[in-house]
Amino acid sequence: MYFLYFLWHFFWSFFEYIAHRFIFHWVSDNPTAKKIAYVMHGNHHHYPRDRQRLFMPPVPSIIIASVLFSLFYLIMGRYGFMFFPGFMLGYLMYGTMHYAIHAWNPPFKWMKGLWRNHHLHHYKDEHKGFGVSSTTWDHVFGTMFDLKKRKKTKRKCRS
Repeated sequence: MYFLYFLWHFFWSFFEYIAHRFIFHWVSDNPTAKKIAYVMHGNHHHYPRDRQRLFMPPVPSIIIASVLFSLFYLIMGRYGFMFFPGFMLGYLMYGTMHYAIHAWNPPFKWMKGLWRNHHLHHYKDEHKGFGVSSTTWDHVFGTMFDLKKRKKTKRKCRS
């Protein structure tokens, strides 16, 4: 039963990738959908250096968390109470990582690729590099930047 708490990491990283790629970068002709997408994520792309725009606003976050908890509860029953806190911990870790990527240089050499992948997503090609706390799914789905090839653009990608 406790494995559900730890399953969150796998599920969160997948959810983060799918949400970032297919929901936050969703293109629509509907003006209301455009406004929602802009408030949730588009403003962050227009102002990636603004530290006030690094997290989704609180009201949409609470609504989305409530919907997700309801889905987890419907699918897992009482085990959803075990899974959801781990999933939310994943969200908090993602938020912390996202803030760090935009605010500071990587603290460890092994994190440099993660930093560069996200900076390239903002400054070179927003159709690649959707993973923020992990690049696993970018590798799986072929949206990972070739960081060795992109070394020449290092100075242009710093935030």
